[in-house]
Amino acid sequence: MQFPETCIGKLATTLCVAVLLVLIYDAVKPERLPEPPPQPPEQDCIGEAVLVNYPYRGTVEDPHACLPQCSDGKQRYILYTNGKATQCEDPPGCNDYGEDRGITCRSPSSLPAR
Repeated sequence: MQFPETCIGKLATTLCVAVLLVLIYDAVKPERLPEPPPQPPEQDCIGEAVLVNYPYRGTVEDPHACLPQCSDGKQRYILYTNGKATQCEDPPGCNDYGEDRGITCRSPSSLPAR
């Protein structure tokens, strides 16, 4: 059995319109972002504070604030101008561990007096 050319043309047109509609829908539908993982419970900061002159924004910052820890091996944490704090990597490492991962800690200055 042979299809008439008009039937094949209509079928091809219908298929193209269907593909176009799917592509348009995919382009305009709202994107569903996955839920961020829950933050681990905030721990107390350990070590000496490294005071920086910028606020914590929850992103990786350019200055390497934990750098002093590289030379003396003393545990440190970063204390930002907005009162937030993030932990430096455990010695002998000296990366801005908490800042790079968006994990804050409680600085001794933010803890209630005992």
